Amino acid sequence: MGRLEGGRLRRRVAGKNCLYVFPLQGYFIDIKVAEKDSAVRGLLEEEYRRCRDVLAALSAKAAQYPKGSLHVRKKGYKGKEYAYHYLVARVEGRVVNRHIPEEEVPDVQQRLEQRDKCLKEMQAYKKRIVYLERLLQMPRRRGESKQ
Repeated sequence: MGRLEGGRLRRRVAGKNCLYVFPLQGYFIDIKVAEKDSAVRGLLEEEYRRCRDVLAALSAKAAQYPKGSLHVRKKGYKGKEYAYHYLVARVEGRVVNRHIPEEEVPDVQQRLEQRDKCLKEMQAYKKRIVYLERLLQMPRRRGESKQ
């Protein structure tokens, strides 16, 4: 097998097939895209602002939905078993159980699913914002978490 010498292209022959080996030293150049081209930087800044706006809108939307998770308690009374639905959530550091009537359970389940969907989308936008901040070399703000 041939070796890479002097950063030049080498050819290895194995039967009829040829394998070309390229040196990789020249490909790892530290290019800061945001500094090199003002048009690209402008696009990245615009995307960053858009992501922040979408994140704020998703946060407001998620705040409209109920927090917590739906639980079922089963109680037995005089030989019969009854099921009670409760919404369990943390409010101001305390765990609060709120009874949900049977007819409202499907609506509450749907709203909880919508909230989970919003939270998952918010996580994706938070990751994107962190990535854009790194590209734009923006300093992190105090009090903000990385994700």
